[in-house]
Amino acid sequence: MKKNIPCFLIFLFIYTLLTASGLETPEKFLGFKPGTDRQLAHYNKIKDYFLKAEQESPRIKTIVIGKTTLNNDMIMAVISSPENIKELDKYKEISRKLSLAEVTGTEAQKLAEQGKAIVFINCNLHSSEIASSQMSMEMLYRMATDDSPETLKILNNIIFVLVPSVNPDGQIMTVEWYYKQKGTPYEGSDTPYLYHWYAGHDNNRDWYKINLKETANLTKQLYHEFFPQVLVDEHQMGSSGDRLFIPPFADPPTPGLHPLMWRTVNLFGSRIAFDLEKLNFQGVASRGIFMGWWIGALDDSAWFHNVAGILFEGASVRLATPIYIEPEEVSSPVSRKNEERVFSPNPWKGGWWRLGDIVNYDFHATLSVLNTAANNSQELLMNSYKMASDNINKGKSEAPFAYIVPKNQRDSLTVEKFIHTLTLSNIQVYSLDKSIQSGNQFFEKGSYVVPLAQPYRAFVKNIFEYQRYPEIGSGSKEDVTLPYDGAGWTLHLGMGVDAVEAAKTFDAPMSPVDPYSLMKKSLPESWENYIIFDPAVNNSYMAVSVLMKKGFPVWRNYSDSSIPTGSFVTANSPACGSVLKEINEYAPILTTTASNLPVEKYTKLKTFKLGLYQNYGENMEEGWARYVLDQFKIDYETIHPKDFLKKDFIKKFDILVFLGASTSEIESGKPPKKWEMYYSPLPPEYSGGIGEEGLKILEEFLKNGKTLVFMTSSCDYAIGKLKLPVENLTTTARNLICPGSYLKVEIKESDLTFGMPDTAAMFFNDSPTFKTSLPRSIEQDRRTPVVFGKSDLLLSGTLKGEEQLLRKSVVADISSGGGRVILVGPDIIFRGQSEGTYKILFNALFSVAKIK
Repeated sequence: MKKNIPCFLIFLFIYTLLTASGLETPEKFLGFKPGTDRQLAHYNKIKDYFLKAEQESPRIKTIVIGKTTLNNDMIMAVISSPENIKELDKYKEISRKLSLAEVTGTEAQKLAEQGKAIVFINCNLHSSEIASSQMSMEMLYRMATDDSPETLKILNNIIFVLVPSVNPDGQIMTVEWYYKQKGTPYEGSDTPYLYHWYAGHDNNRDWYKINLKETANLTKQLYHEFFPQVLVDEHQMGSSGDRLFIPPFADPPTPGLHPLMWRTVNLFGSRIAFDLEKLNFQGVASRGIFMGWWIGALDDSAWFHNVAGILFEGASVRLATPIYIEPEEVSSPVSRKNEERVFSPNPWKGGWWRLGDIVNYDFHATLSVLNTAANNSQELLMNSYKMASDNINKGKSEAPFAYIVPKNQRDSLTVEKFIHTLTLSNIQVYSLDKSIQSGNQFFEKGSYVVPLAQPYRAFVKNIFEYQRYPEIGSGSKEDVTLPYDGAGWTLHLGMGVDAVEAAKTFDAPMSPVDPYSLMKKSLPESWENYIIFDPAVNNSYMAVSVLMKKGFPVWRNYSDSSIPTGSFVTANSPACGSVLKEINEYAPILTTTASNLPVEKYTKLKTFKLGLYQNYGENMEEGWARYVLDQFKIDYETIHPKDFLKKDFIKKFDILVFLGASTSEIESGKPPKKWEMYYSPLPPEYSGGIGEEGLKILEEFLKNGKTLVFMTSSCDYAIGKLKLPVENLTTTARNLICPGSYLKVEIKESDLTFGMPDTAAMFFNDSPTFKTSLPRSIEQDRRTPVVFGKSDLLLSGTLKGEEQLLRKSVVADISSGGGRVILVGPDIIFRGQSEGTYKILFNALFSVAKIK
């Protein structure tokens, strides 16, 4: 045995030479160590380092996984031993078979013995939470160059995927903004614009709808390519509380998850706490404000794919500028005291806190996750199979057994969009090969069936079922535990799609849906003299917008019974047909045709000029409005406070839209008083509101017969400043609690509701709700086209104080000052998820297109 030791050492020496890397340190590459005060690595430098690491280390494989919203490369590094990297496809296939339970239990055990657990570490989803992107370079260097037994065990036992920034565009914005303001009084301030072009902070609310390019890029890697067992999402939080949040999460949990999921998440969280405690890292805490109720965040959506989603939330600094916290300022988000707790036994006592501290906490917490995964690789793989297999069996034995989505609905294209969204998350969907009867309902051939007997059963169930947030008690809003984000997220409700629960098993011939066939339609070979677009179909507004911009004649039927009210009509021509085919390539459209129509009875439309107000700061509702308008090819111009003083401002626009900005933000640029402490001052060129001069411009705008639209929190500005005969009941309601839920509304006939059904689901988040009254002057009038009914408003989520909403309006249409003011209380385009109520905005916009 002693004779073999020198041979072993020689082998180890040769192996180390062959596998280790000569990669230079991040400090040498950047000129500073990641985490250094007042220094930040730009995404392009991080990307260069990751590409350099691939060239210089056989342990690294750097992949471009797609383009971002602003056309930057989105990258990730696959990290493992050289042998594992060479056989990466084999290990991905093993993980896929186990994650989807495509094998028997005996075969699964063999595969788990042969496989390597896959761990995704995702950094810098929220761009101002910058530390993890800096840490990623240090972790990459460690894995590429270190030959300690700990590192070699990680490399040999698992496949580790490191995403340095889930939002490269925002990382670039944030770093460039920091350096622009460095050395000024605004050093370390927030960007005065969204750090994701459309979504800002809401980019971590998109992980089940998958609207954004970055979400789609990573979702594809997670649930179609790698099928990981563990996922870490590294964030930052406020500055004055705990230093690092890690699981376990606080109650309540989202129902329907496999118990092993919570056990696995808690196992990793407890091990992180244990490992960091050994290093005397103070202020590591669990539970707190981060709860297990939700599906929309990156780590949360992983749970519903049987992946242990682990959240880090580190205490923030001013981007890269250190901060000092007085001892008496430190407080727990739970007890508001800085004291020992079971899940935080070693509280931080205050003092200086630096970017390097966050990098250090993130680095060692990440290392703990990798070690735990390396020590439990086979068990993690086997548990992945067990959860998937148990879910399939449960779906066969427990109702509901499936959800059926009828094919032919008011907006069949949005139905297909909903089904396509499910397939992005690798949900199995089938279409009926023939018509069937299920219970007392008839479903046509081609209707969609989503069975519950599938690996991601919990995802299906949570997307379709109506949520009921646990009882929140009888106290005031201040005395109850509200959800961290929404209380309800039933996606088909928001999209305006009908779905039926199959409470009994049924046997019907079905075929798997090809995701690539969805959202593709063949247009007719030819049309008759007129082409008709149904107002019930969202994409009709997109098609008509393009046609109008290209100069084709478009009419709208406001009253004639020859075609549905609100329909759009254009004259057929070879040129028009060519444009429609181009549109159909971008997004499918539906048309009907007629040889004769009384177009002289219709209203001819013209192009309109839309101004979309953007206050300085992070207005995510405005960002999502831009997203929707861009998706539907509706032109707009972003306007800022100073634009109101420009010459011919009133003549330039036909309609202005304000949303997501409070009265104070519109008037002075300042946030509401309750939020002031969370906002950093901005340079003068990014400050201010429209002031008294802007209000006069709006009044003059109305006198010129034009239209103003105010949505969500912006409604209060219109009510107060324009002296409208409306009261926002939400501001005075006692104990009205509705934190992000879908409520049922009734739809009246109006040019704002063309194409809508008699009732609809509307996302309500303690939103403005209107009580109207008879105006005192004949110069004002009002209509309430969307109202709450007499009872049973809650569809999904939670609602307390329903009686205060009954028979009240959520859309108020007011004639005032010679023009039109449209108030929309709830967020009708909520995060690009509420296609069912988009038409209220679309109809408001097209109402100004009439040629008078």
